[in-house]
Amino acid sequence: MEKIVLDVPLMWADHHVLKVKEALAKLEGVEDTYASSAWKQVLVTYDPSKVDRAAIEKVLADAGYPVGQGEPPLLVQPTEKRRDPRWEELGFRMTETNQADIEMSGEFRRY
Repeated sequence: MEKIVLDVPLMWADHHVLKVKEALAKLEGVEDTYASSAWKQVLVTYDPSKVDRAAIEKVLADAGYPVGQGEPPLLVQPTEKRRDPRWEELGFRMTETNQADIEMSGEFRRY
């Protein structure tokens, strides 16, 4: 058995991890996989007499997760943030909890 670690930048969430593991599980010769969306890496244990690295990378690319390519999508586009002009003057923001809101939420503890 051999082990390889592959960088998969497009694997950035748990559902991507499941798809990667599912795609690799179908490949004959792949013994075990460990995928991490936090590190964007996949550790593959495989039998080199049955499958090679190129085949593993092809399966990942066909599943939509090419090795070493792509960046996670930007979910929110940056915009010019508009703030209350007095924010800079006050230096803090203070809010007050309305007792009626606490009672409706079911939280009856005292603050």
